[in-house]
Amino acid sequence: MKHIPKEIIDYIKDKDSVESYRDLVDLMGFTEDEASNILGVKTFKDLKFKPHNVVPNAFAAVVYFPLEDNGEGGWFSVVGGGSGLYGDGVSSFEVFAEGMDDPLTYLSKEQVTKSMLDRQKTKYEL
Repeated sequence: MKHIPKEIIDYIKDKDSVESYRDLVDLMGFTEDEASNILGVKTFKDLKFKPHNVVPNAFAAVVYFPLEDNGEGGWFSVVGGGSGLYGDGVSSFEVFAEGMDDPLTYLSKEQVTKSMLDRQKTKYEL
């Protein structure tokens, strides 16, 4: 990744990961990959799906985020496809994560990314 101008870093450093990511992509024209690399965060593209261990014809991915003082972070599971899951595993997905009471269902890839960003700090946040 090329050098990021100080003005951009100053602009995003006081924002949370969702705001920073959105501003880099929507306002500044960075690609989603560039934005996640700049911020040092994981997004949907970083998920490594494997066949689900229990549900036939389904897929699952798990990532781990550093656990924060506010309870955010920890394990984060994304599943889809197969019978009984709330997402087709292609364009919609089910998310369940540490500290959640109920799963988030039928999320788009973009919504999964937002949910992932909600649980992470950027490398610029204190």
